[in-house]
Amino acid sequence: MNEEEARAAELVSKTQIKKDAEDLVSLGKKIADLSQDQFEAMPLGDDLRQAFIVARKLSKGGAIKRQFKYIGKLLRSTDVTLINESMERQLDKDRAAAARLHNMERWRDKLVEQGDVALSDFLVSFPNADRQHIRQLQRKAKLELEKEKPPAAARKIFQYIKELSITD
Repeated sequence: MNEEEARAAELVSKTQIKKDAEDLVSLGKKIADLSQDQFEAMPLGDDLRQAFIVARKLSKGGAIKRQFKYIGKLLRSTDVTLINESMERQLDKDRAAAARLHNMERWRDKLVEQGDVALSDFLVSFPNADRQHIRQLQRKAKLELEKEKPPAAARKIFQYIKELSITD
């Protein structure tokens, strides 16, 4: 490889530089959209954290755009691998919480729709559950469903499943 080819290999195209800058701005926007607890858990330097605090307070379009460009500039001089890993952990926690919620909803629906068949499966999964209590709630939920009333018993079943899930 001659000297000219080596220099060309070292140069990064303007398009790539712009794309990298846009990616950092996009990462900054994702961080700014996090909840307060999630934001506080992010591994950010003092300057960067302060820039995000300012960005979260802004409400005008141009000011927000400038602030995120500034955040992107700060991110360029920061090792973003720790930040990306932290973002992934936050997303994993959110996904896990959503999966638990969907699982509880499936159990509730199954208990209301399938009756005793679902109850025996439920008791295998949750051996600490009170069979009589669940059975009463199932009957009430079935009646509410037939009479087209609000699903108060189904909500109570969900709450009971949630309590059991926390203790298990």
